[in-house]
Amino acid sequence: MRSSRTKAALRRWKKRIALYRATRPEGDEKAWERIAEWYPDWTRYNDYVEMVLPRLLGAIEPTSRILEIGPGSGAFTVPLARVAREVVAVEPSAGMRTVLMCNLAEAGITNVHIIPQKIEEAVEGLWGPFDLTLASYALYNVEAVDQVISRLLRLSEHVVALMGTGEPREWYRDLAWRLRGQEVVSPPQLNYFYPLLLEMGIYADVDVFWTTCNYVYDSEGALMEWWRRHFHLSESDRPALREALLPLVEWKDGRIGIYRRSRAALVWIERRRHA
Repeated sequence: MRSSRTKAALRRWKKRIALYRATRPEGDEKAWERIAEWYPDWTRYNDYVEMVLPRLLGAIEPTSRILEIGPGSGAFTVPLARVAREVVAVEPSAGMRTVLMCNLAEAGITNVHIIPQKIEEAVEGLWGPFDLTLASYALYNVEAVDQVISRLLRLSEHVVALMGTGEPREWYRDLAWRLRGQEVVSPPQLNYFYPLLLEMGIYADVDVFWTTCNYVYDSEGALMEWWRRHFHLSESDRPALREALLPLVEWKDGRIGIYRRSRAALVWIERRRHA
């Protein structure tokens, strides 16, 4: 693997992160704290875990050590830990760690070691080797992603990233424009990540697949409150929010939600190709 140098794709990646951060109404920690308790519902009502998990399980054995970057509430952590010898989970959000630890305790899982740092801070101190490294929707905010990937390939046999393709979600873009009056800037995803890998001399297998993108709630009130907080609207904005949301939602099985589909990408890097 060639040494990583600051080239066009890396500059483009960092520029997109800067723009994404500049247009967000809140910082990372506040955003993570806000969605921590809701995140298990996101994984429950969407199918990306069940679509990706079989392939991950096919790459590990009972003796395997796994590194997970940004485990969130543990949708992948719990089933992986049930098979592997150990899972090292790097999770910077205190809110997410609280939910994760509760879910691990409820499942009786004791072989997960949680590191309370960002991956770019923790990566140099990680002790390998790992049989598999997984980053599920977790690399989009890492500026020095080239350094992180290079280090991970020295530690792990397989480095796997799950992310969006970068295609716009028209309904979300229109909703944000209507409620906030500004264009939504999405974080860098596959359309930024894959050119960066090529620039580093890394050749990855990429599977693009359709997955659900469902936002599901127990009541209309819960729906309204989540999106009000998401867009940082005031109480006086509720009528406009309701008018904007209702054409997008439908009731299914006693719950109200925005039911959509989007494409995701599974990026699979094997160390043996770059030794």
